[in-house]
Amino acid sequence: MTKKIPKPDIPALDHLYIPTRDFEKAWAFWSAAAGGTVVSQWGESDHQAGEVILGGLRVVVAQEDENLQDSELGYRVQHGRPILHYATPNLDKLYRDLANAGASILRGPMTTHWGKRVLTVKAGDAVVAFVEVKKTKKRK
Repeated sequence: MTKKIPKPDIPALDHLYIPTRDFEKAWAFWSAAAGGTVVSQWGESDHQAGEVILGGLRVVVAQEDENLQDSELGYRVQHGRPILHYATPNLDKLYRDLANAGASILRGPMTTHWGKRVLTVKAGDAVVAFVEVKKTKKRK
């Protein structure tokens, strides 16, 4: 009998993260040329970042040092190589399910400097991040 592997609970894309060397040019594209609605912008001259909504998708653009090993999330930063951040309601369960399925975990569940619980996984040549987003009850 074959062991049944639980299907991970990954209901939606949370946001697209785009590291860049030139924040001003990237921000001008996403916030103006592409027509994104600015949600927020933060940081200092050497590490600026911002978030826009475009077509219902949250896009986070951040100035990063290329080839920097992100010590927090465990992957090498590459300019222009986006990282998909998927939402999940239970990060610990997802971690167990992915580990049991043999996924290559870069960083197990942890709380980031931006206050969200995240885990990162190597998905072939890509890096995928999972963000814990608790489901909220709808008001009647």
